[in-house]
Amino acid sequence: MEKLEKKDKIEKISHSLKDTQKIAKEFSNNLNQGDVIALYGPLGSGKTFFVKEVAKSLGVKDYITSPSFTILNEYNASLPIYHFDFYRLKNEKEIEEIGFSDFLNRKGIFFIEWPEKAEYILPDEYIKIVFKIIDKNSRKITMLTVRNDKQEK
Repeated sequence: MEKLEKKDKIEKISHSLKDTQKIAKEFSNNLNQGDVIALYGPLGSGKTFFVKEVAKSLGVKDYITSPSFTILNEYNASLPIYHFDFYRLKNEKEIEEIGFSDFLNRKGIFFIEWPEKAEYILPDEYIKIVFKIIDKNSRKITMLTVRNDKQEK
């Protein structure tokens, strides 16, 4: 998969878990320390599965689960992986209270499910991945690098 540059947009269609595994593996080849990946999509669209496959590609041997109840799972790989899930948090204040901004100062790669609740505190630049359910087995996966133009609230 080509490297995402500013304003680039890559769209892939996955018709199976095997297709999604391949897309995740290709995506993992372009990750660097400090990358923040914001994962958008409804429940069951494949966000956690995608993170699992990227983590496996980066050498994680642990059992990888959704951090829905714990809010954060950490994995050791070639670079540490921090997998956040903000589904159960109400707002940016709660996200700040868990120390999210402090985590971004660590070395590693950061995945965030349900980032809509944290857009104002995301870094200036991050990778946005949108999962759209096409049918039972198929997903449209759109990846782009975005600039987070923060404005005073």
